[in-house]
Amino acid sequence: MLTRKKRRSREFKDTSRVIDMAEAREDRRRKRKELSKTKAKGKNKKYVKTGRAAVKTARKRLIYTVIFILIITVVGMSAYSLISLRMNEAQLKAENKKLNKEKDKLEYELSQIDSDEYIEQQARQMLRMIKPGEILYVIPDNTKKSTSSGIIPE
Repeated sequence: MLTRKKRRSREFKDTSRVIDMAEAREDRRRKRKELSKTKAKGKNKKYVKTGRAAVKTARKRLIYTVIFILIITVVGMSAYSLISLRMNEAQLKAENKKLNKEKDKLEYELSQIDSDEYIEQQARQMLRMIKPGEILYVIPDNTKKSTSSGIIPE
């Protein structure tokens, strides 16, 4: 680029030619219009790539493909993580609901422990105690569960 400037300055240094600025501007505008017309015509023609340009294009496509695959992978992993967390959350909510029901049942049972009716019921069921004058019948169950008892007062 420096060589061109030096050539121009040497070229015009020794000449006494006067340059008309308006004419020079008009000349530059005309050259630009012609150049843009030739570029527009060239766009309609099929562009033939050189080997180097084809390699560059292939490299760019490869890079873009790798980036696209990485983005899809990250999005997919995020979606999988989100779905698994939501499933885990639903499972924990169900377990929490179950535990809350059990807690309520145990709290109710705890509040009933001091009552005479509860103590009598537990003594009859767990310890197989009976009141004086009652007869205890034990009937074996075929389903292998705990034996049920039938208490009949006399």
